Amino acid sequence: MALLERSGPRAVLSAAVDRLRRGRGQVVLVHGEAGIGKSSLVAEFLRTLPRGLRTLSGRCDDLLVPRPLGAIQELWDGVSGAFEPSGHPGLQTCTMLAARPTVLVVEDVHWADEATLDVLGYLARRIRVLPLLLVLTFRDDELPAGHPLHRTLAAAPSSRCRRIELSRLSLDAVAQLAGPATDAAAVHRITGGNPFFVSELVVARGEQTPASVREAVLGRYARLDGAARTTADLISVLPGRCEAWLIDTCLGAGADTVSGEAAGLLVADRDGVRFRHELARRVIEGSLPGQRRREHNAAVLRALTAAGAPEARLAHHARQAGDPAALVRHGLAAARLATQSRSHREAADLYALVLDHQELLTVSDRADAWDAYSTEAYAAGRNGTSDAARTQALALRRRLGDPRRLSDTLRWLSRIRWTSGDRQGAESAGDEAVRVLAGLDDAAPSPELATALSNQSGLAMLAQRDAEAIELGRLAAAIAHMVGDQETVVNATVNIGSSLARSDLDAGLALLEQTARSASDQGYDDPAGRALLNAAWNALDQHRLETAGRLIDRAASFAENRELSLYLAYLHVMRAMLALARGDIATARVAIGRAPDAHPAPSTMVKATIAVRCGDPDAPALLEAGWRVALATAELQRIRPMACVRAEWAWLHADAAALDAATADCYRLALRRGNAWDIGAVAVWRQRAGLLDVVPDGMPEPYALELAGRTQSAAAAWEALGEPHAQALTLLASDAAEDVRVGAEILDRTAAVGGLPFARARLRALGVASVPRGRLRRTHANPAGLTDRQLEVLRLMTADLSNRAIADRLVLSPKTVEHHVGAILAKLGVTSRTEAVRLAAGW
Repeated sequence: MALLERSGPRAVLSAAVDRLRRGRGQVVLVHGEAGIGKSSLVAEFLRTLPRGLRTLSGRCDDLLVPRPLGAIQELWDGVSGAFEPSGHPGLQTCTMLAARPTVLVVEDVHWADEATLDVLGYLARRIRVLPLLLVLTFRDDELPAGHPLHRTLAAAPSSRCRRIELSRLSLDAVAQLAGPATDAAAVHRITGGNPFFVSELVVARGEQTPASVREAVLGRYARLDGAARTTADLISVLPGRCEAWLIDTCLGAGADTVSGEAAGLLVADRDGVRFRHELARRVIEGSLPGQRRREHNAAVLRALTAAGAPEARLAHHARQAGDPAALVRHGLAAARLATQSRSHREAADLYALVLDHQELLTVSDRADAWDAYSTEAYAAGRNGTSDAARTQALALRRRLGDPRRLSDTLRWLSRIRWTSGDRQGAESAGDEAVRVLAGLDDAAPSPELATALSNQSGLAMLAQRDAEAIELGRLAAAIAHMVGDQETVVNATVNIGSSLARSDLDAGLALLEQTARSASDQGYDDPAGRALLNAAWNALDQHRLETAGRLIDRAASFAENRELSLYLAYLHVMRAMLALARGDIATARVAIGRAPDAHPAPSTMVKATIAVRCGDPDAPALLEAGWRVALATAELQRIRPMACVRAEWAWLHADAAALDAATADCYRLALRRGNAWDIGAVAVWRQRAGLLDVVPDGMPEPYALELAGRTQSAAAAWEALGEPHAQALTLLASDAAEDVRVGAEILDRTAAVGGLPFARARLRALGVASVPRGRLRRTHANPAGLTDRQLEVLRLMTADLSNRAIADRLVLSPKTVEHHVGAILAKLGVTSRTEAVRLAAGW
């Protein structure tokens, strides 16, 4: 069927090829609903490529659990050289693609496994240095907000990424395809202009237009004879394509693919036979009686098992065939392979399928499976699932009576609960992990004891019990060294360095950076990333902004290269915190928008801070939510920032009682466990509200100066540190009208309009007759500095209008609108219209 109304997308792909031939890499994202013509566009594009360009392709299939690195393995089949999934697939693929200009197409990446997405993200981030045109196709209608593909799509630099959003066909195009003998208006009404649906109805036989696409597909299926229908049935249970040998093995001489091709249901190519579209396959598969579907899956399972097919594919057909024993056998093997490939999401899903039949496992194997399920769910960011699975493992470990394995399960449970914000649960599990080993008759040092003590050290460090953390860390490192557990030595040293940094920042940072280098050299990516992240956090917490920025960039680069997504999310939060310290609310909004899965305590604190500074109506709700989360952690590093944001809100609203409630307990905790920066941050709020009885000694310069009544000097100290908002708040606390006026100007300049009503009230109270109103609220609604025209375009984007529709509405050319959209994405720091609309919704 001809490709109609696709000249724009073709031009984008042709331009990308031209750039590739000039040595400029690019990512092109082709997306739209199912049946919109993504595969047809890509196939036509590949057919018309100029000679001399290497083309590689891979496809992701709709298995119950995707095959780890399936599409990457498929594209490697097109080149010479060995692919080692157990190595670094992204680096291997990058090295292979650097050899010559390549067009790489990966279709249906909405079905991709996590490891495949990691490789694609790795390539996208390096597109500036690769002679590569990376074309990815995906369905918009199968991409929920939390899908990991979003992270991959955001990896490409905006200047090297183009999106092709395929639209439905117009009535004129449907009429061209349908021909004069068909009621084009009826076809367009039924299909909505979806090209696949149109094609199904156009080729459907019969005098009347079918009432639905399903009816059209089943109508052609019904006209097949027995052999052809059996063949179509078999192929329908195989997502993607069915190899020719598999059809022969399962059906023998009774197979008939020719009739299915003639009917327009099937397509044969060099790789086998498939349905003309996945949607048609689903219609046929869904129409099969349950017993027939199970029989076909069982036949496929036998044939694929004999052929040594990938374990994930075998697990899929075992589940569909209703064969629990085969599902457990192949599911466990597939889950282990997924773990090796870092496809944590897929590994967790496979363990979940296996554990539906846990009665087939021994108690020991069952405990191992629950432990492994928990670990993979944790790595996939599913903390609730991870906690529940580890709790199941814990009950089995208690029955089995192996203290070392029990200790390891408890230690893991402690880590999971801390990540979820359950400090009490984390402490309880962590303490028991050490206790069960202390009671052993054989008290010899062991790796389990070392890791349990290191975990306790980490919990103490996070609670700012620094002396305890250092003592436990040194003990853990000594035991780990004795038993040859170098990774635990590294983890314990990270705890020591993080605690040391609170009393001696330079010494602590030096130890953390040295540990990160050593860990990286030894291949311990996770503790190396944690060392860099903790170093950045301590620098930021102690207001060394330049150092913090350098360390955040270094940690982010390391986390991206090693695909440490959990740390990347946390670092986005830290970028937002750094931006807020620098008075850059727009950048903070963008950064926090990129961290939907980050730790709830700092991320909610950032959102609450933005809301307070901007005077958002949802500020009180965010303050309440953030306070609940912070208190649940029982950690000063979480409680103190939220207490200060709550105090700022209360102060700006002249509510001394609320300020006292926000800071009283926190101040006592800071005096007991905090460093000088912790104590000073809360002390100045209590002084501003007249609640500070005794001025603490040894405060950092800006706090010490304000507490001594030297407001202008304190403000100058904040200015020297590069923190205009702290400078403004200090000036607003002054009894000199000129200080308050300067503070108001700073708030106005940095778009922190939430504090302007308080500043104006202070000026009036100080006798200033004419009080400037400050910037209009529209500045708050436009924190990215968009032009009026760009704001107009963005508003129409939020109404889900295409570039052409926006052009018609604003009487502009589509090209001009495209330039405006590109500028909007650049200013917002995002790579897609969807992200831009989501950010705008938060303004």
